[in-house]
Amino acid sequence: MTSESHPNQSQPVLAFVDADIVSGKDELAREQLLDNLRRYTSQGVAPLWVNWLRQRADLRFVCLVRDVNEFNDFMLDVVRSVDGVRETRTIISLGGRADIDTLLDLEMEVSPSSHMVASVVQIDVQPGLDRTCFQSLLELPPHPDVRRVWLLNCYHSDDADLMLLLLGKNIEALTGYVMSWVRTTPGVIDTEMSTVLDWRWLASPDDIVDLCALFFTHNYRGQYRDGDMGW
Repeated sequence: MTSESHPNQSQPVLAFVDADIVSGKDELAREQLLDNLRRYTSQGVAPLWVNWLRQRADLRFVCLVRDVNEFNDFMLDVVRSVDGVRETRTIISLGGRADIDTLLDLEMEVSPSSHMVASVVQIDVQPGLDRTCFQSLLELPPHPDVRRVWLLNCYHSDDADLMLLLLGKNIEALTGYVMSWVRTTPGVIDTEMSTVLDWRWLASPDDIVDLCALFFTHNYRGQYRDGDMGW
């Protein structure tokens, strides 16, 4: 059967979860949540990595969700049950574009010995300019000190319409890139940049393969433009 025979066939999605930690319980809550995520093994929900957002003293983790119903129980039993977790916020992405090579190198690039800095840029887009803005961001010229990992759509979120993950040699390079290139792109209304200095990997090799396949599928189907595989 062809893919057209099942237009509603479920595809994996990416879930980005921010866990706000109560003051005074930072270390205990972080260690308990990290332990819960490490112990969680399931085909329905696969934790990929955990970031510590130092400026907010909160945790952000990313999951590949193959079963939305299981993800609901996962949030209740694995995340929100941790003593010290004050609240959670979730952004769901249904696809986008990625540089597959950079994605595969992500674990090594953000290791302590690599001296690389990662940043998540949440982008608000003017309604009606979504596709043209997305394509313009894809076509930004290469930068000698900044590598783009992915550009994801999350239009249904209250926090942002697009999410851009960047790797750079330092904070100054990332900030300059966002100010000079991202924020001047037609259709971009506003941006919020979060710097990630800590990275705990949880993904199995199979999860990484599925993650790359998710981007390949969306790119291949020409969600915004046919033919281009990433940047």
